[in-house]
Amino acid sequence: MGNTNSADFSSFKKVLSPTAFACFRVLFENTRETIATRGPQQKYETSLDDVLSLSGVADVESVAQAIREIIQCQVEKHVENYVCFYPFLASVSIEAGKIRYSIHKDIEEEVSRIPAIFFV
Repeated sequence: MGNTNSADFSSFKKVLSPTAFACFRVLFENTRETIATRGPQQKYETSLDDVLSLSGVADVESVAQAIREIIQCQVEKHVENYVCFYPFLASVSIEAGKIRYSIHKDIEEEVSRIPAIFFV
């Protein structure tokens, strides 16, 4: 029998460009911290400036391209004898200096369990 309810985010580091992976880390860490302090949310939000300050992120179009790459990656989640695949982002928008997004509820609990040092 496989692992029950374990999510694997390792493909993100392997598949994403360095810019997209850096953006993913910001979104992932923001989600993890928000869940830890306020619990699961319908929508998560982070400052666009937090992402624009990253090395290799030149402008909003670079952020949009990074998000396109993130959407293409799949989280692999083992549930009993099955393997399910989910995109990390369920919805995302860039507006008014903010990145607003939601994540799939099926992986939300998994995000909260992964330590901050996971992607270092």
